[in-house]
Amino acid sequence: MNATSDAPPYGRILRLEELLEAACVREDDVERVLFLATHQSCEIFFAVVLRHLEAVREALDAGDGVLAARRAAPLPVIFRTLIGQFDGLATLTPSAFEVIRTALGEASGFQSAQFREIEYLCGLRDTRFLNTAGFSPAERDRLRARLEERSVQEAYRDYAASGPDRESADAARRVLLDFDEAMAMWRARHAVLAERFLGGSTGTAGSDGASYLWMAARRRVLPEVWAELA
Repeated sequence: MNATSDAPPYGRILRLEELLEAACVREDDVERVLFLATHQSCEIFFAVVLRHLEAVREALDAGDGVLAARRAAPLPVIFRTLIGQFDGLATLTPSAFEVIRTALGEASGFQSAQFREIEYLCGLRDTRFLNTAGFSPAERDRLRARLEERSVQEAYRDYAASGPDRESADAARRVLLDFDEAMAMWRARHAVLAERFLGGSTGTAGSDGASYLWMAARRRVLPEVWAELA
């Protein structure tokens, strides 16, 4: 008998029925389906990014720059994938976007607790985001816990100061810069999309819309890694 014959089938491994039900892909409004699925996909990838960043931090703390680079390698690829998803949203008509936006009410991607976790875990720790309206008590607790944790940036700083071999240090630095750069490009693509649909209007949940996103695109989540190049 084949050794894999008792393994569960593809759909059960991926828990597809539960996933597709949660994804609301069977709603009548196909444009709303596209909008929601794109954001849900982002949140799934954000969860993956958090796992990899934790692994990067662990490898750096262990003094293994090569392993840190390997664990970080998917991160820029993930954010480039997310950039491509915005291209799908750009196919919405302005009227369709306005209908979806109105139905969102106060809900906003600004309320992505996982994205703030990514920033906090990296080391970009703006505590003002703890007061974001719409976060659940559990999400605020997770963010506070991230503030207490050692950041990836701190782990990299101590690793670089430990005198690692040049090749390993360069490998770790290069992939962390690639990740930070991909995040900046993702933010910029988001800003372009917001500008396409909103112009200079207020964004969801009362944010400053495209102008806020352009400002955010200038942030670096790992500024000390960039500063090392100066």
